[in-house]
Amino acid sequence: MRRLRKFRRLTSATRRIAADLIARALVSNGFRPQHHTTFPIADGTYGDHEGPALSLLILGDSIAASLGTSTVDETLGAQCAATLSHATSRPVHLRVLARPGTTTGFMKHQLRKALRHPHPPGIALIIVGGNDIVAGTPLRLAAKNLAHHVTQLRQAGWHVLVGTCWDVGHVPAVRHWLRTPLSRRSRRLEHLQTTAARRAGAIAIPLRDPRHSTQPELFAADRIHPSAHGNALHLQALTGALTGALTPGPARLGGSDR
Repeated sequence: MRRLRKFRRLTSATRRIAADLIARALVSNGFRPQHHTTFPIADGTYGDHEGPALSLLILGDSIAASLGTSTVDETLGAQCAATLSHATSRPVHLRVLARPGTTTGFMKHQLRKALRHPHPPGIALIIVGGNDIVAGTPLRLAAKNLAHHVTQLRQAGWHVLVGTCWDVGHVPAVRHWLRTPLSRRSRRLEHLQTTAARRAGAIAIPLRDPRHSTQPELFAADRIHPSAHGNALHLQALTGALTGALTPGPARLGGSDR
């Protein structure tokens, strides 16, 4: 057991070092993941409506965690919770389990927390994939892991939404010569995620948007993560599926198309 703990600490340290080296190689602004991991904590209850609260979980990577924002109101989680509360006339209890640097495979730690959530199941939103793109994760494996996570959440009673991988090649800080291969890889993962998510019972929502390549204000000061404007753009893509996720039957599944 002691050896196992040492091994886990070693692999964790190795992953952090690898993430740092990969990030430095891909971007041109000196960004270091372990030095930029703070983000506003948006957990809490949103809306002043009466009645039982609806649970909303946000799982995934730095996009889901809203790294790059400076206030709670700017975070994607807070914007989703407020929108959902307004649409359902119910208070929404938000918990953000997403953490920067997460790949689809290492989302399993967040899944454990989600499945122990003390409130009744509601809606779980997953946004993951960008780190799989840059870390060289086999894309079919990433999609397989995503399907497994969705299946676990669905079996526990959660309605699951998946915001598919955005175009990493559109990130301003990415070195110019890497943009085309990263875009191709991003689109391939987006397709695999969409298929895997739908087969596992989730609603898949594309987050890739051509405006990311033409509107720098959609990115935070690090030129990597979405700004408040970028999160608002993602919210536009998510709103229809988010507010329709609790509708039973075929109408709910129809929210997966855009």
